[in-house]
Amino acid sequence: MFFPILRIVPLFPVLCTCFLMSCNLAGGPGKRANGLRVYFVDVGQGDACVLRTPENRWYIYDIGNEERTLIAFLRHVRADTLQAAVISHPDLDHFGAFPALLHDFPVKKVYLPEGTSTNPAWLGMIRDLDALAVDRETLYAGDILAWGGPLTARVLWPQPHASLSGNDLSTVLRIEYAGKRILLTGDIEDAAESAILGEGFALAADILKVAHHGSRTSSSLAFIAAVRPSWSVISCDSTVYGHPHVEALADLAVVMGGEERILRTDREGTIAFELDGDGVRRIDPWQ
Repeated sequence: MFFPILRIVPLFPVLCTCFLMSCNLAGGPGKRANGLRVYFVDVGQGDACVLRTPENRWYIYDIGNEERTLIAFLRHVRADTLQAAVISHPDLDHFGAFPALLHDFPVKKVYLPEGTSTNPAWLGMIRDLDALAVDRETLYAGDILAWGGPLTARVLWPQPHASLSGNDLSTVLRIEYAGKRILLTGDIEDAAESAILGEGFALAADILKVAHHGSRTSSSLAFIAAVRPSWSVISCDSTVYGHPHVEALADLAVVMGGEERILRTDREGTIAFELDGDGVRRIDPWQ
């Protein structure tokens, strides 16, 4: 009997290729995380912080204004539904990509800041939220968001009816997971930092998202000393406003004992960590 061996043999490399591809996918960005992963996405002069739990639940704090960059990254890491999106304040470099994000990803809940804006882009985003009937809420100091398992977001600022404005009304969150903490500060400046210190909130964090892209109007020595971060991340494009300013870098270095763990997206691109009960580890955001 004749067996068509020549037809069978070419399938072998194909099967091997498929097997290797499946192995690569299992070990790639879609694999199950052991702890909480946090990505500070390089969106130029703006902020976008993405959180992913081991259960593959996704959250985002600020959206940036580079929609193609952010959406490409979310697709790469295989994000799907966003459980919640927090916009710290109504500056374009913190929300501008949100309409495009809403088009490509379901968003279950949106937390909007107390501050309002007459910017047409902001008003257009509000209309998009209305059209999609997205559940939304405003956060104030003292609110606690239980995001499942050991993941909690504590709201440290603003206080209701705070007598500040603009950047100083940014929503400040302290993310807590398995005994580790991330402080997300929007664009708060010296006045809000002083007010937060006056409230007596626990500020200590393993990772600090440096306020206002490292501007000299933020990151007072007293505030950084209260946070005592092991890592600091500055999301910026130094060609736009000259961020980070030397004054902020100097104060961070004093508290942190040097500049080795002061990271900048303009130099390193997207920056990522994984947090669990064993510690905080820097990871490759593309793996």
